[in-house]
Amino acid sequence: MAEKAYFTNHVEPQDLDFTSRLKAPNLIMAALNAAGRDAHNKGFDYVDMEADNHTWVLGRMAIEIKDRPKQYSDYRIETWISGYNRILSTRNFRMYDDAGEEFAVMTSQWAMLDMTTRTSVDLTRTTAEVHNTYMVPDPEPCPPACRLRPLTEGDKHNHRVRYSDIDFNRHMNTIRYIEMIFDRLPIEAIGENRPFRLDIHFLNEAVLGEMLCITTSEQEGVLLFEIATDEKPCVRAAVKWL
Repeated sequence: MAEKAYFTNHVEPQDLDFTSRLKAPNLIMAALNAAGRDAHNKGFDYVDMEADNHTWVLGRMAIEIKDRPKQYSDYRIETWISGYNRILSTRNFRMYDDAGEEFAVMTSQWAMLDMTTRTSVDLTRTTAEVHNTYMVPDPEPCPPACRLRPLTEGDKHNHRVRYSDIDFNRHMNTIRYIEMIFDRLPIEAIGENRPFRLDIHFLNEAVLGEMLCITTSEQEGVLLFEIATDEKPCVRAAVKWL
């Protein structure tokens, strides 16, 4: 029977924000790294996919964070695949502090991209055997990312995609989008270490040199974000304090 994977991380000073706790984007980066390490160990990470000119891209993600580890503490990430369909593979996460207490949960949906056509690949034809071998029958630890509508009105801020923004897929890195969102959050709420939920959809690629417009709006206590070029939306997100 397939089993969950576990990875231990250590909070270093460069991972902290002004509260002396792990930055939320760094926690998300650690979870995504755990996903990559697990896929690598099981033979289906992006390096294994390169032979067929395929790569993995994150489509949707939802994370609920109740607390964040402090400097020099250890925390453990538990990750597993719970299902897949023709387009998306679902990977889940639970995070535990060094006392064994759960402090965050996350669920994510991934697509496989053809690097030439930049379109989705049918997972039932390419990775069915791998998924059926490694799926764990444990459901998502939190509701999947909610539907997010287009956002046109709100505060606007521009950002041109630079070298430091792009990853090995030659498009804007996931964590850079998340850092841009956190840069627009109320600093007081971060300082209070308030529990929150982040929903995020990755819609289109942004590549080197493109100009992005970050639109922010608050509606019924939820902070909404859209990051877009003049031609296409790239990311939509929502942050709700719990």
